[in-house]
Amino acid sequence: MRVQMDQSELLGMLQTVIDAVPSKSTLPILSMMLMVIEEGTCSLSGTDLEVFLTTTRAVQDAEDGRITFPGRLMFDFVRELPPGPITISEADGRVTLKSANGECSLLGMPANEFPTVPKGIEGGVTISVDGDLLRRMIEKTAFAVHPDQTRPVLSSICWRVNPNGMVMVATDGHRLAKISEVVEGIHGDPLQVIVAPRVLQQVERLIRDDNKLESITIGERQIHFAYSGANLVTRLVEGKYVDVESVIPKDNNRRLIVSKEELQPAVRRMQILSSQQNHQVRLALHKDELELSTVNRDTGAEAHERISAQYDDEEMEIGYNANYLKEVLSKIDSDQVEFHFREPVSAAIIKPAKQPEGEDYFCLLMPLRLLNTDS
Repeated sequence: MRVQMDQSELLGMLQTVIDAVPSKSTLPILSMMLMVIEEGTCSLSGTDLEVFLTTTRAVQDAEDGRITFPGRLMFDFVRELPPGPITISEADGRVTLKSANGECSLLGMPANEFPTVPKGIEGGVTISVDGDLLRRMIEKTAFAVHPDQTRPVLSSICWRVNPNGMVMVATDGHRLAKISEVVEGIHGDPLQVIVAPRVLQQVERLIRDDNKLESITIGERQIHFAYSGANLVTRLVEGKYVDVESVIPKDNNRRLIVSKEELQPAVRRMQILSSQQNHQVRLALHKDELELSTVNRDTGAEAHERISAQYDDEEMEIGYNANYLKEVLSKIDSDQVEFHFREPVSAAIIKPAKQPEGEDYFCLLMPLRLLNTDS
């Protein structure tokens, strides 16, 4: 096997696949990437057995064959090579790279030991979705998944597809993010799947790297993302997602509207001084005014700030984890933020005051029990 390509092209292929190669694995073959030269094309694959990621390019100067090489080692080495042609060849289990600067060789493994790379999935429902729209939905929800990987359902994103559009939801029990988008051209029965956030973050990265998303095929146990120059196939998370609608409050009638430009930095300042144990920030709602405060008993730090707001309901105080509130605000795109409250012990709904046409996005945030001083 032999192939020649430019350093930038090879690096781009390695960059596309590298996230699917585990940094540590009990199976040595999973630390390898598989390169296949066949009929004028070069494909490069990596997998951790959960995600299979493949990228393909047309090549001119090549001889057919299959090789494996240490994926992360190859990526790090090629990244440091100067621009110019690189020739890759294989002999006696060793993979050799030749460039204008010299050559190196890496020890591979038998290509037939590499897991079978799926080119797609049989059956299922295929849909076409704008890549930038999908990337936006992932960005707006992935932050709210549960960090505990031993709870795979809660540490994943629920994705619903129906003829009216798509919905993504994530929650960790303290906060919830939900985005709904009107999407035309989706046909068939409604589907609900659960996808690991790291998979969707890889999907998002591929889109961000200018790989055009061409189609998505959703099967019973797998999902396939087809790009202009790459394919990603992964297993779906098995299990039943929480009943989201039952926890979303329907009677939060107290509304506060505040400038994001004023609120976001104020929350960041409160977060810096807040207790490291619960990061509590207190919000006091007054007529046409919002007061933020925090008290840290461990350091003796205190802070109070007042900003103008639109509020004309009963005065109320409510506490939040400043880290959570800061992260929610970072996902709000509009100039003004709407809070919908019911009472200090109930979840609040936080949403943009103005949303793009066809989009409905909000976050739910559970309050903290207010304390006289942080503990």
